[in-house]
Amino acid sequence: MPDPEVSHVSGIQAGRDLHIEQSTVAVGHSTVTGVPTPSEHEAAVEELRTAVGLLLEQLRRNELQYEDGAELVEAAEQVNAEVARDEPRRNIILRWLGFIAPGVHSTAAVAADVAAIQQSVTSLF
Repeated sequence: MPDPEVSHVSGIQAGRDLHIEQSTVAVGHSTVTGVPTPSEHEAAVEELRTAVGLLLEQLRRNELQYEDGAELVEAAEQVNAEVARDEPRRNIILRWLGFIAPGVHSTAAVAADVAAIQQSVTSLF
């Protein structure tokens, strides 16, 4: 829960247990400043994978709502495949997310999810 005394919260949430704010990563109830330990990093990557999977499901479910719905689903599939790799390629993920973001801008919740995933990718890889 955000600190009520903080006037500006710039952190994001991907899934329910991963929080990233600038150089701070919080997984569950633990907080790490700087470089997370390998187990915390892996847990954060798993949360990111879950968030990407949920985005893909949401785009598939609402494909007809978007002008380029089929292409958005295909892009999300590419992101999903890339984050599943042992060593995900940050630039490829961000490029596909950059394609998805303007396509979902009319749906605030989905646009926010895409932005949160982009921030997570930037922080983790």
